[in-house]
Amino acid sequence: MGSPEQAPPTKVKPGAVVIGFLVLLIGEIIILSNAGLSVPDIQPAPITEHAEAVDFLTNLITWVVLFFFVLTQGLLVYFCIKYRARDGEKAKASHTHGHHTLELAWTFIPGLILFALAVFQMGTWGDLKFRAEMPSLESKDTYVVRVLGKQFEWHFWYPGPDREWHTADDVVKGGQLVVPVDKWVVLELQTIDVLHSFWLPNARVKQDLLGGQTIPLWFKPYTTGEYPIVCAELCGEGHTNMSARLLVQTEDECNAWLAKLAEATDFEKSEDRWWQYWREVQTTAAKR
Repeated sequence: MGSPEQAPPTKVKPGAVVIGFLVLLIGEIIILSNAGLSVPDIQPAPITEHAEAVDFLTNLITWVVLFFFVLTQGLLVYFCIKYRARDGEKAKASHTHGHHTLELAWTFIPGLILFALAVFQMGTWGDLKFRAEMPSLESKDTYVVRVLGKQFEWHFWYPGPDREWHTADDVVKGGQLVVPVDKWVVLELQTIDVLHSFWLPNARVKQDLLGGQTIPLWFKPYTTGEYPIVCAELCGEGHTNMSARLLVQTEDECNAWLAKLAEATDFEKSEDRWWQYWREVQTTAAKR
């Protein structure tokens, strides 16, 4: 018996592919718009000038990537249509071994763009991470808080109204970081167990905590309010619960809060193993 005749393959017109792609794209935009999602909502509201600088870099890089994505995908669709098999054409496609000038161009140009972006962002990166840019710890305008991370909590140690460590008015508070607005805040970070990462999304600052080291982090909030603090390093099964709150107040409100808490606390840091560990790390670091 002869083999049954096979139906000729259905030909898909290139225009139908493009139209289908556009329909999907427009549908996704409509769905996301109805869900209330817009580009500004991707990042939480900034509360520092450094956060605004980071957002500018993020937006710049996003637009550069988006431009080249649209360009390359547009060329891909164009070439698929332009060099498609025509009716009646049975010859195999011809292959070339490349074009050295084009290969150099699409290697050199992206490399140059990446290098330019790397140089352009160094100022913002330096402001956030270079110790030479850190506010002076001796200045009266610098607000210093010691932060201890442990599974699965954040604890904050304040020097109290006298701004001196290891005195009777020192304050320890878990889960709440209270700082003054329009003042430089320097956080001295330590971990007592595993790796943690202290992240303030609204300030756009994040710093990993390493055992046996005291690592500074600084920012200057320009608006009051309450904001989240999270751990951005997978630190165990309770990682998702390791959160706290940043409360930015006026300087008078902040001082009043400290004074009230200092009167109510009877916490002796010399008898607590967590802060004893802190002093041991400080002593070890000073001897290096």
